[in-house]
Amino acid sequence: MNTKVKVRLKTTIRQPNEEPEIYELWANGTLIEKDETSYLKYAEVQDDKDVNTTVKMGETEALVLRSGGINMRLPFIKDSEQTGSYDSEYGMLMVTTNTRQMTFEQNEHDGHFVVQYDLDVSGQPVGEYTLEFHYTEGSQ
Repeated sequence: MNTKVKVRLKTTIRQPNEEPEIYELWANGTLIEKDETSYLKYAEVQDDKDVNTTVKMGETEALVLRSGGINMRLPFIKDSEQTGSYDSEYGMLMVTTNTRQMTFEQNEHDGHFVVQYDLDVSGQPVGEYTLEFHYTEGSQ
């Protein structure tokens, strides 16, 4: 089942001895229900490039895939370290997520998915990230 939704993504990045950086994104997207798994798909523009994002949401396992202007694969398993990839202008970088918390709540007309993780790029810590996805049914 596919449902048109409005997506709000709030990203919080924390680094030692610095104020948190907070970014918000609003987009139109699609919620896809397939084999008891929920996927959120939306498109955004970053640095004048189209980026397509798919988020596989769960209570203990999740995945963020981005393609187009940015190619990235971020896997998450609660209380576990996972290896993903980020395609940069310098080539493919290996990234590691260490997932601290993950929650997924879904109602009839909206949902909320949060993942909090430490991110390492090529073995170097780059910060503690929190991704908060809220979505509500809405026409585009």
